[in-house]
Amino acid sequence: MTLEFLFKVLNLVLPNKVFYGTNVYDNGDYAEMPYIVYQVNSKRAIDFCDNTPIAFFNSVQITLVTKKKNPTIEGLLEKTLLEHDLTYEVTSEFYNSDKSINRIYQINMEEL
Repeated sequence: MTLEFLFKVLNLVLPNKVFYGTNVYDNGDYAEMPYIVYQVNSKRAIDFCDNTPIAFFNSVQITLVTKKKNPTIEGLLEKTLLEHDLTYEVTSEFYNSDKSINRIYQINMEEL
């Protein structure tokens, strides 16, 4: 699986509100909630050829940010991930200072 594939899957949940690494548009404006931010948390080599890595194991964090608790969007995200064979873990959920909620998912993927 690639990050491009993951983007396409996440974009099915919240079209045009999916960002890599940050929620900032090109012009510096922040996205309106709800939105999704995803990023690679760790990447380690798992297979080598001639001492050169040829496959990696990536841990990817997906953050769903909503104004308030929203089980509908959470359910849609979880259903969409599973429909595309992406097994996830919910690792945390917390309130931000503006009372919005971050719900954190983690998926693991191999990259060749």
